[in-house]
Amino acid sequence: MNTSIRLLPVLLLGALAGCNSPAGLAVADPGLEKINAYIECYNGVEQPIHEGFQTYTGWMKDPKAGPTGKEAQPRSPGKVLSHRVEYCGQPLTDALAKSPATPLDAPARQYQQAFQALNTLVERADGYFTREDYRRDGGEGMRSQHAPLMQAYAEFFKASEAMDAALEKNENDRRAAQLKQIEEREGRSLAYYHLRLVGDGKQLAMAFQGDAPDVAVLRGQLADYQALVTEIQNGGVGKDDPMWGHVQRSADKLVRTAGRGVERLKQGKPITADALAAERKASGSWLTTDPEGAQSTILDAYNDLVTTSNRMH
Repeated sequence: MNTSIRLLPVLLLGALAGCNSPAGLAVADPGLEKINAYIECYNGVEQPIHEGFQTYTGWMKDPKAGPTGKEAQPRSPGKVLSHRVEYCGQPLTDALAKSPATPLDAPARQYQQAFQALNTLVERADGYFTREDYRRDGGEGMRSQHAPLMQAYAEFFKASEAMDAALEKNENDRRAAQLKQIEEREGRSLAYYHLRLVGDGKQLAMAFQGDAPDVAVLRGQLADYQALVTEIQNGGVGKDDPMWGHVQRSADKLVRTAGRGVERLKQGKPITADALAAERKASGSWLTTDPEGAQSTILDAYNDLVTTSNRMH
């Protein structure tokens, strides 16, 4: 169960259909609307649930054993904002009912069910902590709610992993098909390079994850991505689109940040959250901002690229 996940926003598929490509290139796909509803639900609730879990378990000496009721500053898991909850409500139910059926339907349905079951308990716990009921019941409510809440978190994280894998496969398959179709119809156009920047950027960012990334592999992937960015800029791609400049700057930022990550690894410096936290503790540093090149900053740079890319539509 990976509870330290940082959300990687998914580029809404089909959004590039209007970028120098024939009408209907991606929009004609009848399954696109429902898949984007699945993406919207996942992107909406994934990060707040993981952050809430960290907040909720962070004040306990042993999260598996649960609270004793004697903790000085117990904290609520917080609530997921109502509009995010709605993404996984009726819109998702409506999308699941639409034809055609897709391989994403089953994991999306399980994800919805796991989220809704967990969110009911999260909201109940949030009310309990917000009212400070634990100050008047000796912590009995904390202890009685903990086991069901942790079980619901475990079931959600399991569904989350399945949903993430299904979305990743769907995204990669669709991007490959779109790239092939765009290149056949119009060559290496703005739409083609737009998909490549985001797709290849994600592969670069994900290569830095894990406890022991391979520096040689990272250097190769970084060189390939840098070559792609240079090819786009030297070719004058998107020079007439004012928004494209923002996308290029985001891609440049990803190259720079990934480059710093390679440098840190070559110098034996930490890039993972746990290693950076241990380094701060050992040095007595009060700084909480991760240095450029840390895993979190590389993901932030990729997230910025996706956000900027989606604004083009």
